[in-house]
Amino acid sequence: MVYRRFGLWSLALGVLIGSGSSATQAAPLNLTGYVEKDFAESNGNAKTGKVHVEQVTSSPTTIGQSNWISQNGWVSGWNVKDIRFSYSTAGDSLAVGFNTWANGSGQYAPFGQANGDPSGTATAYDPAHLGAGTPTSDKSFALLIAREDPNNPGTPGEVVAIAGVPADKSLNGQGTNGFTVANVDLSRSSGGLAYMFGTPLDNNKHLGNLAFDPSPSHPQLEFTIANFKGLIDPSKGFWVMAYAGSGLDGVAGETYMGWRHIAPLGEQGIPEPATVLAWTLVVGGLAWRTRSRRKVDA
Repeated sequence: MVYRRFGLWSLALGVLIGSGSSATQAAPLNLTGYVEKDFAESNGNAKTGKVHVEQVTSSPTTIGQSNWISQNGWVSGWNVKDIRFSYSTAGDSLAVGFNTWANGSGQYAPFGQANGDPSGTATAYDPAHLGAGTPTSDKSFALLIAREDPNNPGTPGEVVAIAGVPADKSLNGQGTNGFTVANVDLSRSSGGLAYMFGTPLDNNKHLGNLAFDPSPSHPQLEFTIANFKGLIDPSKGFWVMAYAGSGLDGVAGETYMGWRHIAPLGEQGIPEPATVLAWTLVVGGLAWRTRSRRKVDA
């Protein structure tokens, strides 16, 4: 009987030590370049974490595009349907996906392919790699991030960072296609978000990277921001504003998203199933021990 009791308690203790008794730790997403697949809408679990979706445009033609693009059955790679967010507690990183529209054949143009060509063929007005290596290009995407205002709920507070690829290629960062997480240069706000990139934030402490250079194999934009707790408390909400486009391609419009509130993406305090099992074993062990003691006393 002693060995049986020891085995039960050892099993319970082993499960507790192995799983941890803290709240669920959301692991980083597996990014493949397909946003709806990678950022599946959910309230979160131990594997994926909570996903927040912000609708941006209502149709594949919302931003406008040249007639010949539509006649080809294509949809501009600047037309962002929604933007998705997921926070990894394990890696302290924010993953973001810009979900663009597919064409009628179910194909996606690579993000930033202004003319919507699913093959991703570059042109003089539509350079590859989001304009990296083409100093005259102004291809850009930007995500402006602000904390909540503790004194004025319902409005953005302090702006803490801007992430993306600058329109001014001299400000490109060290990430793929010039991706950077930067200080915000408000002196250039007249040019819009694409021109509001400043110096790298905290010596690139928050850099993260693009998951891929958008291409036919990995067409949609996905990126990460590292050490996110240093910018935002993930157990609280935050605010974002976004842009994607180019003012020079002449064949498609641009996507704008005004301030939107992102609900808390941090831990939800839900125990792992293994933790629940461990405590069940512990309680069962206590009950068994009590019954055994009563039999001895009798």
